[in-house]
Amino acid sequence: MTAPNLWGNELEYRRTVLKVVLLVIILAGITFTINNWVVGHKIFAMVELLVVVLSVFILVIHKKTPNLTLWSSVFLFALYTVILIGIYTASFSSALYSWLFIVPVLSYLLLGTLLGTIYSIIYVGLGCGLLSYRHIMHFSEIPTIAIVNIALALIAIWALSYTYEQKRAEMVKRLQEMASLDPLTGLNNRLLLSSIFEMLQQSLPEKQKSVSMILIDLDHFKKVNDVFGHGVGDAVLVDVSRIISSMRRRNDWAFRFGGEEFCLLVPEVNISQASSVAERLRHAVENNLNAEGYSAAMTVSIGVARWPENGQTLSDLYKVADERLYKAKEQGRNQVVSE
Repeated sequence: MTAPNLWGNELEYRRTVLKVVLLVIILAGITFTINNWVVGHKIFAMVELLVVVLSVFILVIHKKTPNLTLWSSVFLFALYTVILIGIYTASFSSALYSWLFIVPVLSYLLLGTLLGTIYSIIYVGLGCGLLSYRHIMHFSEIPTIAIVNIALALIAIWALSYTYEQKRAEMVKRLQEMASLDPLTGLNNRLLLSSIFEMLQQSLPEKQKSVSMILIDLDHFKKVNDVFGHGVGDAVLVDVSRIISSMRRRNDWAFRFGGEEFCLLVPEVNISQASSVAERLRHAVENNLNAEGYSAAMTVSIGVARWPENGQTLSDLYKVADERLYKAKEQGRNQVVSE
């Protein structure tokens, strides 16, 4: 019973991007710090050195910090501020303005669409404003078309960065939904079970830390497909999932494991309460099933186990619930076993 953390992949993607960016900025920052110190711009060199130190610190913690977006925001704030200071103080011929081109790219890669747009608006706007101001006040000999070209290039890079990140995020979301949802019933599938179980373990209050697993299997489901056809069998599965969804609480999680097996994770209840939930489910399926084309009675066998009493890991918990489910079948089906 192991499964990948589907939602952690996006976070790992941003961690990897941040690591590469930090390494580049540390290398570039050291180079510029030395150069500015040598040519006498010691205050600016110290400011750049601070950015290098901050980058090194974030590089050290980026793999484990739960506040990745916060630290990415702090890093970009420091980096972009130094770029703006450089544009304001350096000559146009230094071409320091070229660093503005990375603003939308880094913003979207590290912060996503919403925060990336906010950062891009602020810093691209400030950068273009400073360039225009310096052009009017100090660099009037520079053709206006040069400033226009810089602005147009920035807008083009911004548009491409936004489009890429938006489409990438949409694709990731769609792939996550495809990977985590059962296409027939719309319930979560088995791949998501591990992630949800870990999330519940970490988020529940210490005094109320418990998760009950209710494992549900339809009795004699093969006969439904053999007698009524697979189309009717699918309708039965859909209606069972409807019953499960209608009876679960807001903080309960419902899954279809494939075939005719379903599962509920029910946090913060004792074994007696979990058994009562299972019994209500059993009764509802037996009496309220309304699948089109299916006229016979449908029953379910259910096994109930509770973390942490019945196992410290998800695999242990599932094993106990599965053993109790098959005990219910051996004892005649259409019943709940919780011990």
